[in-house]
Amino acid sequence: MKLVTAGEMQTIEKHCVESGISEDDLMENAGLAVAERIRETPKMEPNIYGKRILALIGPGNNGSDGLIACRYLSNWGARVTVILCAVRKSPDPKRVLAENSGVSIIDGLSKDGLHSLRSELQTTDMVIDAILGTGASRPIAEPLSSLLLCVVESSVSVIALDLPTGLNSDSGNFDVAGLRADITLMLGYPKLGSAVTGDASVIGKKLVLDIGIPEGFDSEVNTELLTNDLAASILPARPDQGHKGQFGSTLVIGGSQQYLGAVTLATEAATRSGSGLTFVATPEPAYRIIGGHVPEAIYCSLPVSQNGDVNPSQACRIALDLLKNATSVVIGPGLGNNRNTFEFMSSFLSQINAEIPIVIDADGLNILAESHQWWDKLKIPCILTPHPGEMSRLMGISSADVQQNRSAIALNAAERFQKIVVLKGAATIIAAPDGRFRVSPWANAGLAKGGSGDILTGLLGGLLAQSPHNLFDMASLAVFIHGYAADIAKNELGETSMRATDVSNRLGYFYRDFVSTKAN
Repeated sequence: MKLVTAGEMQTIEKHCVESGISEDDLMENAGLAVAERIRETPKMEPNIYGKRILALIGPGNNGSDGLIACRYLSNWGARVTVILCAVRKSPDPKRVLAENSGVSIIDGLSKDGLHSLRSELQTTDMVIDAILGTGASRPIAEPLSSLLLCVVESSVSVIALDLPTGLNSDSGNFDVAGLRADITLMLGYPKLGSAVTGDASVIGKKLVLDIGIPEGFDSEVNTELLTNDLAASILPARPDQGHKGQFGSTLVIGGSQQYLGAVTLATEAATRSGSGLTFVATPEPAYRIIGGHVPEAIYCSLPVSQNGDVNPSQACRIALDLLKNATSVVIGPGLGNNRNTFEFMSSFLSQINAEIPIVIDADGLNILAESHQWWDKLKIPCILTPHPGEMSRLMGISSADVQQNRSAIALNAAERFQKIVVLKGAATIIAAPDGRFRVSPWANAGLAKGGSGDILTGLLGGLLAQSPHNLFDMASLAVFIHGYAADIAKNELGETSMRATDVSNRLGYFYRDFVSTKAN
């Protein structure tokens, strides 16, 4: 499913006009589609006749869409009142048609506007938010902020047209003075901001309405929302007569005497990915404790120096030897960040076969961040999987800057580093150097716990072993399967009590639900 920015939506609408579909046609289609969907909501059942609807109308096309919807709803018997929340252009044919259909119009900007709104809210069944839509670009100020606060305090159900007022259509940032929606009716296409906001309560239930845009007009849009069908379509092939040698092998490099769990979690996830074999290279102190914890994996000890840290030169030789059996590499989980691991990882990366893809996570990313212009030296195919803190170190900016516009930062990083970037968090983002961009549908606070990222990394390494030339697709697939498993864990155990291991134990559910059933 394509996700569009405000600019991309304008381009699509321009193509419509060029093809003979006028802007007015699109608005009429949108208004009718909105009205029909509102008529079907439980609040309007069993009959819309006599129901009270209050619409907040803004200055632009979103407001016009709202006026058209109000016209239809009034013609169907609803008692519709409009509160104008901005000055509209004159003449205003959509307003005239609405008034001719029995819609009452109140100037919310007048002296008595706020009082009138408060009075109407006492008896209304539903509020329609048609103020800004994709036009939110500046902080909400008076008098609009007081009007919106009045609606918030009323607790009346809100249906937003295209986007809730206050939600930025591109970055997903939500103004503190904005109006949250119970249902958001997106017109033509879902907007990028609705997918990357990370707070599902802002938009409520999402529905995308057909407004008559022909197929193919979105060919220039590179952003997609990950879905069940998309994830299932990019799964690596698995012939019934296949053997383990056909399904690749993953080399997981990580762990240290201080951090034992990370590499075990990554290994567990790799073995559940469908990869034929999983090799684990971990420093001797860790090897003595965790070797064999995942019985399906093949463990190897990396020599250490007297201080217990990995011996760079000896460990590198062993890791490179193990690499001869691998079709993908994972490096970083629990590795530690000291001078010895820095030298080990730098030496290993400089000698790795240029055709073997590598997933770099956790301490591996922190080591990269300490290396000047590392991307100019690291030419091998890579996937980077940072959380916001790690991304801030890689980009040399603050975590707050990363979170302010996650999609733009991820794309910027992918282009600068010429690597696939997976920016973890609510609505995880997968960005490619060529501008392709995917967004996870999952936002789960239960994943905000140690070990969650290690599982994603191991799963990604295992998938990449099976399809080593499809880095963007495998990164997308790993993110989706990881989120799907986490969502099941949340439903079964709750966000508070679920653990990273609960997610790992449920990674197979995606295959059960979308692969095995299809085969049968």
